[in-house]
Amino acid sequence: MALDLEEQEQVDELKALWKKYGAYVTRGVIAFFVLYGLFQGWSYYQTKQSLGASELYQSIVVLDEKNTKDILEKSQKLMDDYSGTPYAGRAAILFAKASYLEGNKDKAKEKLVWASSHAKESATESIALIQLGQILVEEKKYEDALKRVSNVDNDGYLGLSNDLKGDILNAMGKKEDAKKAYQEALKRFGPKDPYAKFTQEKLESLGV
Repeated sequence: MALDLEEQEQVDELKALWKKYGAYVTRGVIAFFVLYGLFQGWSYYQTKQSLGASELYQSIVVLDEKNTKDILEKSQKLMDDYSGTPYAGRAAILFAKASYLEGNKDKAKEKLVWASSHAKESATESIALIQLGQILVEEKKYEDALKRVSNVDNDGYLGLSNDLKGDILNAMGKKEDAKKAYQEALKRFGPKDPYAKFTQEKLESLGV
């Protein structure tokens, strides 16, 4: 069927527009598919990384804690190969524990510092800060220990962090501040928490 004059003009306009802008449209479509391919590739890479990290982490946690050699080796590999996953922070804590058991407190502190600043999970960060604080207390570095413990912000660990804060303040001779920290710890623990009774005993020893 022959086109009438108006339809022919519309077709001619479309042809002119395509001639002028068609190359840009084609490039845009190609760019979209390139970006989509990159996104799919990145998603696949992340999934592969997560699975690899999970498998390696599970192979560490089943080891006897006395097998520090394998724990240190595998934990370091996990941190090196899968540093962008949540398992890296957890591995750093396992590495720190093994180092501590070997008597290497400096290496333990190094990994806990790393975990506290690189962990992808708030809970892992809090655990690292508390354990780091405990080692610093052993070394009588109370100011540094207090600073670390005060950075704990995960609700699930505020009981432990305040309990440790009370220990630090008590060791520094700040009895009243220690009482407040223990009282805050008890609020966070709740009456049914098994750790609460130890905090209560510490509080009572200060005359409360």
